[in-house]
Amino acid sequence: MSTELLTDEACGLRERKKRETRRAINGAALDLVEEKGFAAVTTEEIATRAGVSARTFFNYFPSKEAAVIGTTGEELESYAAQLDEVRDGESSIDALRRILAGMLAPASIDRGLRVRRRRILLGETALAPALVGNNIRIENALTAALERRLGLAPGESLEPRLTVAVAIAAVRACIEHQQHGGSGDLDSNIDTAFARIAAGLG
Repeated sequence: MSTELLTDEACGLRERKKRETRRAINGAALDLVEEKGFAAVTTEEIATRAGVSARTFFNYFPSKEAAVIGTTGEELESYAAQLDEVRDGESSIDALRRILAGMLAPASIDRGLRVRRRRILLGETALAPALVGNNIRIENALTAALERRLGLAPGESLEPRLTVAVAIAAVRACIEHQQHGGSGDLDSNIDTAFARIAAGLG
């Protein structure tokens, strides 16, 4: 077995371990908020429930709010970096569809967990500022990445931010449609939404 293959396998195992740890912390945070209410939960309790040290907790999430929301800075950088990957025949809106579908409606997150997380986030008003801040960070990171992809200086054009904002809203609308018992499946609805966006944005 080559050294390169061993390195690839090691990287794969490391990434899987990090993903599992991140999900364990997020799951523990959700459990404790359901049991006690957000205000009564501490980062130490979340770390203990997840079976990690306090230091490990803060390596993944800067606060208990972030642990409940579940998006890490590393994940956000990874998603944004995918916009730098230009595929043959893939437009900017197609790239955003690919990335946002994975970010906001990931196939790796089962429907039950998505419903549960949504219920907790909507039920805990104290989480609203953190959720808004998280959404702004996502929009800013993807806008900056799209500017790079298009060869634009930061703030040179409204187009990248408008495109990202519309794309995020489209995926969120599709998710909410499903959560309220709407017709169709999530992937096909996202495809339909982005086809309409592409036609509108030209």
